[in-house]
Parts: sequence; structure tokens; C-alpha cells
Amino acid sequence: MSYFANKTVYVTGAASGIGFETAKQLMTQGANLVLFDVQPLDEALATLQAMNKSNTSITTYQLDVTDAAETTKQMATAADILSPDILMHFVGITGPWTFDDMSQEQFERVMNINLFGTRNVLAAVRPFLSRGDQVMVTASMSSFTGSYGYSSYSASKFAIWGMMQSINYEWKPLGIDITVFAPPPIDTPLTRSEVGVMSQAGVGMKKLAGELKIENAVKSMLKGVENRKFLVVPGVMANFIRLQQRIFPVSWVNWVGSKTVAFSLRK
Repeated sequence: MSYFANKTVYVTGAASGIGFETAKQLMTQGANLVLFDVQPLDEALATLQAMNKSNTSITTYQLDVTDAAETTKQMATAADILSPDILMHFVGITGPWTFDDMSQEQFERVMNINLFGTRNVLAAVRPFLSRGDQVMVTASMSSFTGSYGYSSYSASKFAIWGMMQSINYEWKPLGIDITVFAPPPIDTPLTRSEVGVMSQAGVGMKKLAGELKIENAVKSMLKGVENRKFLVVPGVMANFIRLQQRIFPVSWVNWVGSKTVAFSLRK
């Protein structure tokens, strides 16, 4: 029997991308799904219902994670019907602009959705978590290293990494396990939307970590949740970069990044 069979999993950002792929893989493993997204979930729900061979539960809620009051209300409404065994939080946006080209409003929007949205979801679901339950939050390789044209995105993901390390210290003694999913670029509608917007130097730095297929990235994440790992970094190149960051001095890591940017800008 699958680890996720008969477990109730809350999935935010479930209408598309990594959240939707996660919902599909969980459906094949017999999980009860409670799905949240600011975007309509009708198409995702229809696809999942067609896949539902185990007659498990699927419910959907519209949710804007930047609205703390709405997030609290929607999580409480969902928990009145099915309380969560696992929360998987995927809501996030990118921000492929250089600092000089980015407005204050653009910077704040990335932070509001990625960082404060994560805080709002965790605060809203916390009353319904008990010993043995789990939380998975999506960070990024940008949680550990900056990248050309990603000052807002990296700022939000660095903050999420620090927040989740702190929450892990607070919740682990209570029996609530945290998993932080920190992938390199994944082929999703979000990353495809960057084409034509991202600078050549930004493209060059992203290529260092490689791009993963969404199915493989989600499989790695689910395995990490099953094993209650704190950090999941999928992909050979991403793990190699992470290893370099832990072994080599910051000056060397910055030198590699600077050389990559210089080479990309010459193209």
C-alpha cells in the first residue's frame, strides 16, 4: 500500500504546474485531496475525477494566499470536513527582472505571494495539525544562491528557507515534520512564461543547475515526504551545486557565477 493511501493531503497551487502534477500522482496513490488555488480548479478537478479509481475524496477551494483572513477562513472550512494529514504548499511566482529594471510594486508582489503567502497558509493550517502530521513547503535552489535577474525571487526563497528552518525547530518537538522542497528550474507553465523576459545572463545561470521534468521532480519530492526528510533537492546538477556551496568558500562560488554571467553577456 502506498504511503499516501487514505491520507488527506492539502495541496495549494493545485490548478497547474507542480501542484497539479503532485495532485495527479497522489491520486494514483489513493490519497484524499483538498485542493486550493486562486485560479479556477474546474479543469484540474475534471482530470483528477477521471483518474479516481479508488473513489477517494476530492474537494476544491478558491484561495488567494495573500489574503490572510480569507486563507484562515478557507482552511478552517476545509478542516471542518477533512482535517489534513499533510500540507503541500506550492503557490509562488517568479520575478525575472534585474534590480534596476524592477519596480517596488513588482518586488512587493513577489514577496507577498511567495513569502507572506507561505506564512499565511502555515498560520491558517497550524490549528489543524497534530502529532504525526507533515508540512511540505516549496523553496528553490534560489534559497541558497542568488542568480542574475532574480533579486526579488531569491530574496523570497532565502526567507522561506530561513523561516522553515526556524519552524522546524519549533514544530519538530510537537511531532510535526517539515519538508523543504528546493528544486532547480522545472519545466512548468511558470518557467515557460519567462521566455522572452529573462535576460541572457539569467538564462546562462539557470542552465548551470539544469532543468528537470516535472514528473521526476514531483516523484523525488513525494519520496522525501514519505521518508520525512527535511530537505529535498532533486536533480544531479542541483545537488552538485549545493555540494559546492557547502564545501567551497563563497568567493569561489561567486567567481563561478560571475564568469557564467560574463560569458552569457558576450553572446
